[in-house]
Amino acid sequence: MLESVPVEVRQAAAVNFKNFVKYHWAPRESDGLGAAPMAIPDGEKDQVKAHITDLMLSTPPRVRAQLSEALSIISSHDFPARWPSLLPHLVEKMGSTDPQLVNGVLSTADSIYQRYRGQFMTDQLSEELDYSQAVVKPLLACLQAQSKRAAEVAPGAAAGGAAAEPLRLVLSNVHLACSIFYSLNSPGLTDAFEDTLDAWMAEFHTFLTLDAPALAEADPEKESVVDGVKAQVCECLILFMERNEEEFAKFLQAFSQDVWTQLMKVSQAPGQDNLAMHAINFLTAVARSVHYTLFEGADTLRQICESIVIPNLRMREDMEEMFEMNWVEYVRRDTEGSDSDTRRRAASELVKALTDRFPQQVTELFSGYVGAMLAEHAHAPAANWKAKDCALYLVTALTVRGKTAAAGATTTNTLVNLQDFFVQQVAPELQAANPNEQPVLKADALKFVTTFRSQLPKEAELGLFPSLINLLGCEANVVHSYAAIAIDRLLSMREPGSASGQRFQPAELAPLLQPLLEKLFGAFKFPESGENEYLMQAVMRVIAFVGKQIAPVAPACLQQLSALLLAVCQNPQQPGFNHYLFESVAALVRYGCEVDPSGGAAATYEQQLFPPFQVVLSEDVQEFHPYVFQIFAQLLESRPAGAPVPDAYHAIFPPLLTPAFWERSGNVPALVRLLQAYISRAAPEVATRGYLQPVLGVFQKLIASKAHDHEGFNLLSALVSHLDYQAQMAQYMPTIWGLLFSRLQSSRTPKFTRSLLLFMALFVCKRGAATVAASIDGVQPGLTLILLQSVWLPTLPSVTGAHEEKLLSAATAAMLADAPQLAAPESAELAGRLLAALVTYLDGGAASGGEEGGEEGGAGEEEFAGYSAAYARLHNAHKPEVDPLPDVKSGQAALAQALGKLSAAQPGRVPQLVGAALSPELQQTLAGYCAAAGVSIA
Repeated sequence: MLESVPVEVRQAAAVNFKNFVKYHWAPRESDGLGAAPMAIPDGEKDQVKAHITDLMLSTPPRVRAQLSEALSIISSHDFPARWPSLLPHLVEKMGSTDPQLVNGVLSTADSIYQRYRGQFMTDQLSEELDYSQAVVKPLLACLQAQSKRAAEVAPGAAAGGAAAEPLRLVLSNVHLACSIFYSLNSPGLTDAFEDTLDAWMAEFHTFLTLDAPALAEADPEKESVVDGVKAQVCECLILFMERNEEEFAKFLQAFSQDVWTQLMKVSQAPGQDNLAMHAINFLTAVARSVHYTLFEGADTLRQICESIVIPNLRMREDMEEMFEMNWVEYVRRDTEGSDSDTRRRAASELVKALTDRFPQQVTELFSGYVGAMLAEHAHAPAANWKAKDCALYLVTALTVRGKTAAAGATTTNTLVNLQDFFVQQVAPELQAANPNEQPVLKADALKFVTTFRSQLPKEAELGLFPSLINLLGCEANVVHSYAAIAIDRLLSMREPGSASGQRFQPAELAPLLQPLLEKLFGAFKFPESGENEYLMQAVMRVIAFVGKQIAPVAPACLQQLSALLLAVCQNPQQPGFNHYLFESVAALVRYGCEVDPSGGAAATYEQQLFPPFQVVLSEDVQEFHPYVFQIFAQLLESRPAGAPVPDAYHAIFPPLLTPAFWERSGNVPALVRLLQAYISRAAPEVATRGYLQPVLGVFQKLIASKAHDHEGFNLLSALVSHLDYQAQMAQYMPTIWGLLFSRLQSSRTPKFTRSLLLFMALFVCKRGAATVAASIDGVQPGLTLILLQSVWLPTLPSVTGAHEEKLLSAATAAMLADAPQLAAPESAELAGRLLAALVTYLDGGAASGGEEGGEEGGAGEEEFAGYSAAYARLHNAHKPEVDPLPDVKSGQAALAQALGKLSAAQPGRVPQLVGAALSPELQQTLAGYCAAAGVSIA
C-alpha cells in the first residue's frame, strides 16, 4: 500500500479484502436456489500468501488488524498443509528487536493458534501441533527478550505519559506471547513445552508480580495493560492446574502466593474485573484439585470469605446502574448463565468448591457471615439492602450442589436449612404489599424461588402465585421479568407421580387465570418492556399449561397479541420475543380449535389474525413470514374437510406463488405446508382458478434443490391425493416424471430416492398400481420395471416410521397384485424378489441407514446462502401426523389381502411365486400374515 494513501482509505480496502477472503477463499456449494459463490483461483491464492505477511507487518495498526484477520481466515483453511512457508516466516520475524514488528508477528500467530482452544486431540490436530513445536523455543526467546526489554524501559516509564509507551508496547507483546502459550497448550502439554516449562514459569512469575503504576488507566472501567498480562498469566496457570496438575505441582505453592497477593491488591474498579475473576478462578481450580489442603486452615477460610468472597459478591454501583438502566443485560447475566465472566460468578464458584471440600467447616463459618449481613440489613433495611443482597447470593452459593436448566437446584447442601431461610428471609420479600419497594431484593427473592423450585414444598410454591402476579406489576423491568421467569419455570415443572406428569394442575390455578393474564399483558406497557421476551414466554407457558381451558378467553388474548404484533412489525428487534409471540398465537389456535372442531373457532380467530398478518405480508416483514404461513396452515387444517374456504385465503394464494417468497429458504417449509393445507381444503379451486401450473412451477424449483427436494415431494403428494387425477393431473404427469427421473439420474441422493419411493407408494395407494405403472411407462416403455429394480428394491429397507412402513408395504403389495408389468412371465424373478424383500421388511428387516451413505444438502449446504429469515418451527402449530391409509390395518394385512386378490384372479400363481422366491422361514412368516387376515391362497 502506498504511504501517501490516507489511512482511512487503506483501512477500508483492508476490510473489503478481508471480507472477500472470508466468502471466496474456500469453495462453497450452491443451495440449489442460486449460483455457488466464486472461489479465488489457486494462482491468486499463492500470490496472496506470498505477500500478505510482510504487507501486514508494514502497515499501521488499524490496517494491520484487518489484514491479520484475513491472514487468520486463510490460515484456518490452508495452514499448515497448504502454507508451509508461513511458520518459518513468522519465526524469523519473532527475533526482531523492533517491538512494533514483534507485535504484528505475535498478533498474527495469536490469531492463527486461537482455533486450538477448547479442542480435543485428534490425529490432524496432533500433526498440526507437532509441526507448530518449531515455534516454542523462538516464542520463549521472544518472551524473554520482551522481559529484558521491560526491565530496561521500566525506570523511564515511571515518569508516565509518553515515556510509558515503550513499556506499554512491550507488555502488549508479553500478553500476546502468553495467549499463544495458552492456545498451544489447550489440547495438551507437548514435549517442547514440558522441556522448557521452568523458563516459562519463571517469566510468568516475573509478570504476575510486576508493578507499574505509570501504566494504570485513568478510566476505572478500562483494563490496564499490566492487569491484562496478569489475567492472561492466571488463565495459563488455570489451564495447567486443570490439565497438567502433576507437571505444575512444583510451581503451585509459589503461584498460589502470587495470586493471593494480587487478589489482596485488586480494587473494586471494573477495569480490574478480568484480573480478579481469573485470579479467583485459579484459587477455585486449586480447591478442586488434590492440593485443596492449602485452604483447610480456619484462618485461611476466614480470610477468603472476608477478603475475597464477600467483597466480590457485593453489588457495586455499576451493577446497580445496570439493574436500572440496562435491565436486559442484567437479566441475561443473572439468569441465563452469561455471568460466567463476572466477579460474582467467580466468587460463587470458589464458595462451591470450598464447600465440596470442607462442607461442615465452610458452612458454619460462612453461615456466620450470612447472619451478620442479615442483621446489618435488619438494623436499617432501607440503607443496608446490599447486605441482604450479598447474603442471598452467599446462601445460594453455599447450598446449590447440582443444578439443571429444567429443574433448577437438584441437589443441595443439607447443612443449610433451606426451608427456614425461605420462610424467614425470602417469602417476606415476595409477599410485601408494595411491589416497587426494594426492587433488587425482590429480584433476588424471585431468583431464589426459581433456583430452588425443586426443593421447596408444592404448597409453599402454590401459595406464592398471588405474590408473583402482584410482582408482575412492579415498575422495575428486572423484577417483572423475574416474576415472569418464575411463573414460566414453576408451570414447567414435572412430577412423575402425578396423573398429568405436571407438578401443578390447571384447576389449581383456574381462580388466578384472569388476573395472571391481565398482569402479564399489562406489563408490556412498562417502558422498555414492549418486547420483553420473558413476559411473552410466560404468556406462552400459561396458555400451554391451561390447554383447552384457555378457549373462553382466547379471543381476548388474541386481541392483545394482535396489538403487540402490529406494534412490533414496525421494527422487529427481539427474535426471542417474536418467536414466543407467535407460539402464543399458535397455542390459542391449537387449543381453541380442539374445543370447537366445527370451524367456528377458526373463523373467529381468522377475523382477528388476518388484519395483522396482512400487514406482515404487505409490508414484507420477512422475519415473520415463516410464522404467519405456519399459522395460516394451522387455521386451514383446523377447518372441517369439505367446508367452504373463506375468500381471504383465495386472495392470498396467488401472491404466495411468486418467486420472491420462495427465494428465502426460511419460508420454504412453512409455504409448502400452507399450500398443502390449501390444496387439501380447496382442491377444486386449485384447478378452476388457474393455480395448478404455478404450483407445479414451485414443485419444479424445489425438486431441483438438494436442500428442499423433500418439500417438492410433499407438494406433489398433496396434488395427487386431492385433485381429480384424470381431469387435472394426468396431463402433467409425463413432465413431472421427466423432472424426477432427470434429477434421479443427475444428482441422486439417499434423501431424494427415499422421497421418490414414498411419493410413488402414495400415488399407487391413492390412484392404483395399474394407473401409476401406465403413467411411468408412458414416459419410456419398461421404465416401471427398471424403477422397481433400481429404486424400489434397494431403497425399501431404508424407510422407517410406522405410517411410512405401512404405506410402502401396501403399495408394494398393490404393485405385486395389480401392476400388469409384474404379471408377465419374464417379470416373475423380479416379482419374487419384491415379495421376499417385502416379507423381510415386514418381519423387522427395515434398516436405519440409507442406500448410499450420508445425506447431502440440508442446513450445511445453505449455511452461506446469504441472508434469509431462518425457518423457526412453531411447536404449538405442529402439524399432526396423518395416516395416509387409515382404513388399512397394517402392512401385513395389506400384503395378505393383495395376495388373496391375486390368488382369486390367477389361481396357482401365488403358491408358485411363494415357493420360488421365499425361504421356508419367510414362507412360514407369510402364512402367519394370511392366517391373521383370514386370507387363503390357492
